[in-house]
Amino acid sequence: MAKKYTGPEKAAILMVSLGEEQAIKILENMDEREIQVLGNYMAAMGDVDTPSMDSVTKLFYDQVDAGTGGIGVGGMDFLKAALMKALDPAKATEILNNITTPGEEMGGGLETVRMLEPGTIASFLVNEHPQTAAIVMAHLDSSLASATIREMPEEHRMEIVHRLATLGRVSPSILRELDEALQIEFRASGAVSGSKLGGVETAAHIMGALDRATETSILTAMDEVDPDMANEIRNLRFTYEDITSIDDQGIQLILKEVNQEDLLISLKTASDSLKEKWMSNMSERAAVMVKEDLESMGPTKISDVEKTQQKIVAICKQVEEEGKIVIGGGAGEELV
Repeated sequence: MAKKYTGPEKAAILMVSLGEEQAIKILENMDEREIQVLGNYMAAMGDVDTPSMDSVTKLFYDQVDAGTGGIGVGGMDFLKAALMKALDPAKATEILNNITTPGEEMGGGLETVRMLEPGTIASFLVNEHPQTAAIVMAHLDSSLASATIREMPEEHRMEIVHRLATLGRVSPSILRELDEALQIEFRASGAVSGSKLGGVETAAHIMGALDRATETSILTAMDEVDPDMANEIRNLRFTYEDITSIDDQGIQLILKEVNQEDLLISLKTASDSLKEKWMSNMSERAAVMVKEDLESMGPTKISDVEKTQQKIVAICKQVEEEGKIVIGGGAGEELV
C-alpha cells in the first residue's frame, strides 16, 4: 500500500519525479517564499518507493509508467542542482542556507513566550541584547508585543522597535538556538507554570466571533450557572467605543433614544473618532451645542461617565434586539 503524504510532500515528490529540466521551469515561475516552503520538504525527503510515487503522479497524469526503481535521488541534492540552474547562484545559496526540516518548526521557547503576561516577557527581555528582544517581539501578536513594549524601561523601547523595524531574515539555526535557550530559561524560572491563559476578556473576544444565535444560546445557558460572569462577558462583548462600528443610520436611531445629558457625560472619555461619529449624525446646530457644552463642562466622576456609557450601550443592545440595527455578529456573517 502506498504511503499517505501531505500536500507539500506530494508537491516535493512530483518535482523530483519530473526531473531537473522540468523542475527548473516550474521553479522559475514560483516566488521566493514558495520555493523556500517547497524546498524544506524536498530537502527532508528520502527515497520514495514506486507505489508512493505512483499514488502521487497519477493525480497529474492519465497514465503512469510503473517503474521498479522508485525515486532514488536525494531531495537536497536534487534541490541544490535545480536551484543553481534556475536562480542566481547567490539567491539559490541564500535559500539553501535557510532550508529547515519540516517538523522542526519552533515549538519551544518562542511558542511558549506567546502565553506569558506582557510584564513577564518584558522582565525576560530587559537584560537581553536588543536584537534578541526584536526577534522575540517579531514572534508575538501585535497587541501582545505592544503591551510588552509598554512594560519595558523607556530607555530600551526605541532601540528594540528600531531593530524590529529593520529586522531582516534570520537563519533557522539562530532561531533554533534562541528557541532552545528561551525554553531552558522558562523552565528554570518557573515562568511557564505561572502564565495566564483564557480569562473573561479572551472569552468575550471568542464570543465576538460567533454568530448571534450561538452567542445568545451560550450566554443564556451560562445565566443558569454563573449569571455574573455571563453579564461580564456581555459587557465586554460590546463596549461604548464599539459604537463607532455602527453605521450612520443606526447611530441616528440610537440618538432618538438617548438622553442628551447622558450622551454629553458619556463623551467625557470618548475617543475623538467616537465623538465625531456621534456629532456627524446630528444637525449642525446640535453638534455645535454639544461641543460647547462639552468644553464648558466641569470635572465629572469617572464612575458617573462609565455609568452613562453603560446606559447607552444598553440602549444600543435594546435597539438591536428590536432588529433595527446590527452591532455585532460572527466573522464572515452576511447581512440580508
